[in-house]
Amino acid sequence: MFTFRKKDLKEDAQYVKRIITSYCEKPHIKKLSSPISEEFFIIDKKNQIYICIEDGKVTLSNHVFLYKKQFSLSFTDGLKKLIKESIESEMQSLKSSLFKNETDLLAKVHNISLSDKKPNVINHNFKKVSNL
Repeated sequence: MFTFRKKDLKEDAQYVKRIITSYCEKPHIKKLSSPISEEFFIIDKKNQIYICIEDGKVTLSNHVFLYKKQFSLSFTDGLKKLIKESIESEMQSLKSSLFKNETDLLAKVHNISLSDKKPNVINHNFKKVSNL
């Protein structure tokens, strides 16, 4: 029987993977996706580093240099998966924070409905004003 041994990544591919993994772990780094073209972008504005992951290609640039290299499709798919998981995690966190206020409101209303206290209603003390 034949067994296929997984190739070790070349040094530049290892660096690219480490860079993408590092940026994916940082929530303040902007990660964008282009749904139709299936391109993913990582933007580090503070350090002016911009990364684009396409099918089989990685482009990394800043204000001084441009690194563009062809990689295997399986390698770039793995990078895309890292970015997708990071974006998904951030979106789930955003979703829970957005809907926290609504659930807090429901909890307060539920507590009010369970209580036997008289409602706090302000009664106005209107005085009848006579015509002069």
